[in-house]
Amino acid sequence: MTEKDEEYSSLTEVERLIENDGAARTDVTSRPILEFRARNVNANTCPFTNETVSFTLHPSSCLHLSGQSGAGKTTISNYIAGILPPQRGKTMLRNTLGIDIELCQWDDRIPERERVGMLFQQTTLLDSLTVAGNVCVALENCPTTTKDDINNGAKNLQQTRATIKRLLETVGLDYLRDGHKRPSQLSGGMARRASLALQLAQHKHVIVLDEPFAGLDFATAVGVAKELERIRRERGTALLLISHEPEIVEIVMGNAVDAKKDGNTTATGKSSSSLGSDSVVTLQRRQTDDEKPASHKLQHPSLFGKDASHRFVTKLLDYFLYSLPLILLTFLASGLAIAMLSSDILRRVDVTDTVLTVVQREVKPLIQMFTGDEDVSPMYTMMINMKVKGMLNTTIPPAKAKLYAMGMAKLFVLEIGPLITALLLSGRVGGSYAGEVATMQSTAQNKLLLTLGVSPVAWTFVPSLFASLIASPLLTMAGTALALEIGSYVAPKYGIGDAQGYRSEVWDSIFVPLRLRGVTSWSENEGWEHGGKSLLEYIYSSLDLRCTFSDAFADAVIEITTHPVFFHLIKSLTFITIIMAVSEVSARRKTELTPRGVPKVITTSVVAGSLIVIFADWAFSQLLLMRH
Repeated sequence: MTEKDEEYSSLTEVERLIENDGAARTDVTSRPILEFRARNVNANTCPFTNETVSFTLHPSSCLHLSGQSGAGKTTISNYIAGILPPQRGKTMLRNTLGIDIELCQWDDRIPERERVGMLFQQTTLLDSLTVAGNVCVALENCPTTTKDDINNGAKNLQQTRATIKRLLETVGLDYLRDGHKRPSQLSGGMARRASLALQLAQHKHVIVLDEPFAGLDFATAVGVAKELERIRRERGTALLLISHEPEIVEIVMGNAVDAKKDGNTTATGKSSSSLGSDSVVTLQRRQTDDEKPASHKLQHPSLFGKDASHRFVTKLLDYFLYSLPLILLTFLASGLAIAMLSSDILRRVDVTDTVLTVVQREVKPLIQMFTGDEDVSPMYTMMINMKVKGMLNTTIPPAKAKLYAMGMAKLFVLEIGPLITALLLSGRVGGSYAGEVATMQSTAQNKLLLTLGVSPVAWTFVPSLFASLIASPLLTMAGTALALEIGSYVAPKYGIGDAQGYRSEVWDSIFVPLRLRGVTSWSENEGWEHGGKSLLEYIYSSLDLRCTFSDAFADAVIEITTHPVFFHLIKSLTFITIIMAVSEVSARRKTELTPRGVPKVITTSVVAGSLIVIFADWAFSQLLLMRH
């Protein structure tokens, strides 16, 4: 066996298919790979003015689909590439654009999954994998790869790596130098080459190239074009090329073009095997309504969003309106659950027997002492029990109703109301803001703002922070009010008080008087009445913020901050400030963030923000315990 035979025998089935792919395709040159024809059926909506657009693709052929931007080139290529579903896409194109796909006939000997691949204008690689990893995924999902091939490849990693190496070298990439790189580390030309390797790994008979040279410098574009021409010639792959750079297209079609240092090109010949009468199809773009002479005065384009006030309003509506259903449903569920549980517990609590037992044990000796009889008359015992039961029936139900109302008010206003809202907004607002800033970071928008002399923090964080500081308290109050109102409907169903009494108790529990000397003085003097004091004395006494029970400044601060209304508001504002600050730091922490890192930024901001909020809630609880 020769050295070449030994090398060939060591290849996996996928490698042998790749090596023989070009030869296999030359056997079917007598039959076209694809016949396509589309007709313009609505001159008012069709993007091109051509009556029909038709072409045929043969193995190794290259068709240049040319025309002005907006002429429908990408629309047609997307349909051919299968991005638009065949039947639904056909109906959509006819109804919306006036393009009737009359024929899109593939060679029936080619499996559907091997027909067509697409090389997009943007880099289309999986960010989470290296270049070699991307090619490996394409290989393992190749239509001609069987399960045995995958298992054998897993057992022999060397063979799998040899296949990846062969594919990368086919597109002009070095396996050891370039294979370990992430998509974010590739230049434009290298990314296009790597994307092309994925299509070759899947044995695509036709590759659609949508502006493959856009954004590349001339030398790099020429290099990619030469690789495409060589692959087309050696492997028999047909190319459907969309490009606005005719001199580069000439290279792909087989015309030798030399790249000079000054960027000019020189055509030195044309390959007779590459060009035919159908090698170029030009779409004539329809004149759009915007380009026609205006019969009415055109309006100025919108500049909304350039001012901080615009962004503030947008964020406020976003944070409040989109979060409101989530907040209300959550508080509805939690309020209903807590109200039902509390009502059921209070209904089951019955202290009558316990009190009667205590009364009999404690009162009986007293009766014996006063009467001098050793045996207490059953009549006395019965009368005492009746009296005690009457007292209990009079006092316990109102006490249960008051306890229920106070518990609901304290629980939602002072404790879980702001916490529930904060934890929900940590994902809804904090995650949303972190994702927005991280996306701007990964797409160099923040760098653009810096070059324009605009602070990225002032552009995004300031309006978002102020919007959240308004939205969060409003959402917290709305949710808390709903949960407390639910309690007024639940308790009566369990025999705990009535709705009117419940609302009155809740109001008194929330709006308790401040125990400050100035407030007390105001109340005693009935508002603006001086009560015999001079005006200066009255003003001084009204502004006295010391507590009625202490002269210490700390006690006054605690009295004010732990008042239910202020406590509710302060907790809400503190929590949302923490959430926004954590999101801001998480999103801007990495200056060279890539799109691959955006989900991690969002997750980090949501988790870290929630944890800090929970710790802050514990700190507020400790502050509440310090209230006199």
